[in-house]
Amino acid sequence: MKTLKNHKKMRKAKIYLSDEGYGHIVRQQAIIEQLQFQSNNNIDFTLQTHKHIDAAKRIINNVNFIDKYNNISWFKHPNGSPDIDKIKDYFSSYQKKSINYINQELTLDVDFIISDFVYESFEIAKLNNIPSFGVAHFTWDWFFSKLYPPPISSKILSRFFSQSKDAKAIYFPFFTPQEILNYYKNAVEVPLIVRSNSLKKNVNSNGKFNVLIMDSGSGVLKESIESALRNISELDDIQFFVSRYSNSYLSNLTIISEDDLLVDYIGEMDLVIGRAGFNTISECIALRTPMLLLGEAMNPEINENIVNLKKAGLASFMSLSDFKSGLKVFLASFLKNEYKVLKHNMENHDIKINGAEIIAKDILKYL
Repeated sequence: MKTLKNHKKMRKAKIYLSDEGYGHIVRQQAIIEQLQFQSNNNIDFTLQTHKHIDAAKRIINNVNFIDKYNNISWFKHPNGSPDIDKIKDYFSSYQKKSINYINQELTLDVDFIISDFVYESFEIAKLNNIPSFGVAHFTWDWFFSKLYPPPISSKILSRFFSQSKDAKAIYFPFFTPQEILNYYKNAVEVPLIVRSNSLKKNVNSNGKFNVLIMDSGSGVLKESIESALRNISELDDIQFFVSRYSNSYLSNLTIISEDDLLVDYIGEMDLVIGRAGFNTISECIALRTPMLLLGEAMNPEINENIVNLKKAGLASFMSLSDFKSGLKVFLASFLKNEYKVLKHNMENHDIKINGAEIIAKDILKYL
């Protein structure tokens, strides 16, 4: 029997996925697809997460999953503002949790690690003598340092930063705060990270103006969206698309199944209204769909995203109070004036969106 010559050994990779939010799930789908393409499907992936593992299983195909909590937690009040007391309480014993977590991961049978964004994974990779790579649009040490009063001790923040220095590279997409890029010496700025083969949902709105209203994965805007929907019945020339909120039937309201990924509808929309989460922003820019962004109390990531996008002329801002009680009046003025500028800017921007390809090629250089 002849043996195959030059047969490459299947590489193994482990991805540590933060338990906070959904955007990084879609981001990792894009990176995994590119790594498989660039390596001729020569990588066996295992993804570890807990809180949103069901969503990860729906979105990411052909990977192994480990249901395990990955340590970082973020606590909010119903209005989305940080619950400082709960954050303080959780992180008061973080050092012990972090050490225990690392001890459970000491022996790994993998060739490299991707972290999005779990600090301990970088130290785990170093202890296993394998390379690690980070992906993020903000870091938790930066995020928590922006809150007042500071909910986390400087000792823990220093631990975060020390662990992150063990990464070969940390990839930050366009619009990452410049402060972070300057602080991390292993930072690599890349184009926006979006999926190359996203599923495009076809919608039938009979020629109406299509508006997608998006909440966060944790439902921070639920009450605000429900209030806003009470005031849209007279906007019969607009078709609104929303998930989960179906308390009343309106002819100009389309309910999207909870099993569907809202970002798959962005390409069919004329406008997206929602919080300034980075994945939503990236998909809108890639698909050239104008954005009307909502703020979130005391959230440095969201506030930074809004500032950067307004400066670039790619989004406008709407207060939560206007959204809840004055959406009808606000939209009438916005669509007549500012929307035209945003649409022009979106159609003519030259922002690159091949971040996943750049990251995949760079990672493979280290292997």
